[in-house]
Formats: sequence, structure tokens, C-alpha cells
Amino acid sequence: MSGKAQIRQKLEIHDLVARFADLVNRKAMNEMHHLFTPDAVLDITGFQHIVGRNNIITFLTDILSLWSGIVQAVHSGTVELLPGTHPKQATGRWYLTEFGVKEGVDTYVGGVYSDDYVRTASGFRFTRRRFDLLYMRAGATVTAQAFPSDLP
Repeated sequence: MSGKAQIRQKLEIHDLVARFADLVNRKAMNEMHHLFTPDAVLDITGFQHIVGRNNIITFLTDILSLWSGIVQAVHSGTVELLPGTHPKQATGRWYLTEFGVKEGVDTYVGGVYSDDYVRTASGFRFTRRRFDLLYMRAGATVTAQAFPSDLP
């Protein structure tokens, strides 16, 4: 694959991640189904393991209903296109913060998404998203965790 093709694919994945954050910020879950494969998995370490695009959207709809306002900001990230026999697959890692008001409490979350992607006829889609919490402040309560040792 040429360097330009690799850049295009990485930008497409970057756009996928940005679209996810945009939809979370707007609570536009009715538009979320275009971002996941039908058999996608969402893992929130220590909290939830959701299988299937429809179940993921239901879960996100329910969890976002707890927030009266939310901003999800994606920071730095990496994308690795898988070579050889898997030219339509990739992985990524993205650091993010979320802040807003959840159930009446000022809340700030920092964490990392570890993603798997597959290229479909409509472009790259999430096949797996794993979220690991690194920091959370809810009111006066603060929780911090080290970067997960099982991530590459």
C-alpha cells in the first residue's frame, strides 16, 4: 500500500473517532449505528461488556441520559494499519477527557480507548472499543488508576 493510501486510511479512522465524540456531545445516538459493525463489542473495563451494535447504542443512550451536559474531547491518538493479510484492519489508541454534569454532580473523566477497526464498503467501522478509566473526579471524590498493564 502506498504512503498516500496509508495516510488516507489513518485520516478516515481519525474521522471515525472524532464522529463518535461529536455524537456523544450531541447525544445523537440515532446516528451512532453507522460507526459500528453489527457484531461490535464495547468493553468498559470493570463496568460493562456489551456485544452487538444495537446493544451498544442502547447502553450509550441510557448512560448519556444521566448527563445533563457532556463534552467528550479526544486528545492524542495512534493508528496502526495491520499489514500483510489484513489490509482492511487496524488498531488505535485514543486519550480523551469527558466533563459535564452527571446526575447533578460536576464530573471530569480522563481515560483511554483501545480500538479495533475493519474497513467495510462504507469505510472503517469500530469492531471493538475498550475504555479504561485513568482518572475521575465526581464532586469531591477522586479516583485515579495507572495505565492498564495489559495494553500494548
